[in-house]
Amino acid sequence: MEMLINTVRMIDYDQVKEYSFGDKNSLKENLAIGIINPEDFEKLNLTTSLNLKLSNEYGKVIIKVKQNKDVPIGTILMPVSIWANQITGISNEQLIFKNIKVNAETTRDKVLDMEELLNIIKK
Repeated sequence: MEMLINTVRMIDYDQVKEYSFGDKNSLKENLAIGIINPEDFEKLNLTTSLNLKLSNEYGKVIIKVKQNKDVPIGTILMPVSIWANQITGISNEQLIFKNIKVNAETTRDKVLDMEELLNIIKK
């Protein structure tokens, strides 16, 4: 299903806060997430045991999903983080971090932790 990603800064999902005061688990739990409308959650046949795989021309990433009825249908909000960076890019010398088109599909694949993502980037 095609959706739009918007990276956002949120008090409860902040990379600097998690890196400073959290641990490896809290980083992944609070930053490797997407917040979507419950209607999209249903359209994607998601459950709490499934993850969401996002892919586009810039890359791919697997995240957990949280529901919020205030998120516009067809949109995924992601905290600014290394996980969101996997699907952002540069076009016409501009950083693309809003209204990023992605293909979203459910998966049982695991969400990678920060160290695993860094090892992929280093290759």
